[in-house]
Amino acid sequence: MVGRFTTVRGGSASSVAMPTRSSGSRWTGRASSRGLLTPPELADLRQIGTVRHVEVGTVVAAAGSAATHVQVLTGGELELMARTDGGRVTTAVVRPGGVILDIPMLLGHPMPFDAVASRESELVSLSRERWGTLLHSSPTLAVRWMTSIAQRLDADRRRLVVMTSRPLVAQVAYLLLDLAESDPAGRDVVRLSHTTLGHLLGVRRQAVTRVVAQMRRGGLVASRYGATELVDPEGLRELMGFEPLP
Repeated sequence: MVGRFTTVRGGSASSVAMPTRSSGSRWTGRASSRGLLTPPELADLRQIGTVRHVEVGTVVAAAGSAATHVQVLTGGELELMARTDGGRVTTAVVRPGGVILDIPMLLGHPMPFDAVASRESELVSLSRERWGTLLHSSPTLAVRWMTSIAQRLDADRRRLVVMTSRPLVAQVAYLLLDLAESDPAGRDVVRLSHTTLGHLLGVRRQAVTRVVAQMRRGGLVASRYGATELVDPEGLRELMGFEPLP
C-alpha cells in the first residue's frame, strides 16, 4: 500500500490605471494551491491514516493545541485563522493535498492558528509515528515533503513582499491569480469573500471591494454569486507587475 509513494510522479485602492498589453509577466500564479500528494497517493493515504469528514465552520485544529498528528486535506478547503482582539483573521488558505500541523510538529511548537473548514472537507490524520514511518519508507516522498514546507514558507514570503512594496490594486491582482481555481465550467474563479481577501492582505473589506469594482470596469474580472471570475488573467498579471521575488 505504501508502494505507490516510492514511485513518484513527476495601500490605496484609487487612481491606478488599468494595464495595457505591452509586455507579459513571467508570473505563474497559484503557488499556494499546489498539493503535496497526487490524487492516487491521496487515495492510498486514506488507507493508512484516520479519515475525518467535517462540516463548514468546524475547527479541525485549534490554536495552542499540541501537534500530535499531521493532517492532510484530501477534499474541501481550510482557512488558517489567527486570533486577534477583534476576532479571527484568515492568514492562509489550504486546498486538497495541503498539510497542516507538520511544521509545528517538527519545531515542537503548538498549533499557531485555528484551522477552520471553509467548505465540507475530508482530512487524513497521521500520528507522529505513522508519519515518520511513511517518510522513512520513501526518501523521494520525504524530499517532496520538505519541498512542500519550503513552498509554503516561500509563498508567505512572496505575499509579504507584495504587501509591503506594491499598491493595493497589484496586491489584489496577485492574490486573485494565486488563489484561482477552476469551476465546473472551466472558468478561473476565486471563491473567497472580500473580507477573507482583505484579511490575507491586511486591509479592510471595503478597500478590496473598491479594487475589484475597478477591475470589473476594466474587463479583468466578473462578479458571480460567491465568486470572482478571472476574465483576463494576462491583464491581471500585467497589473500585478514583475514577480515579487526572483
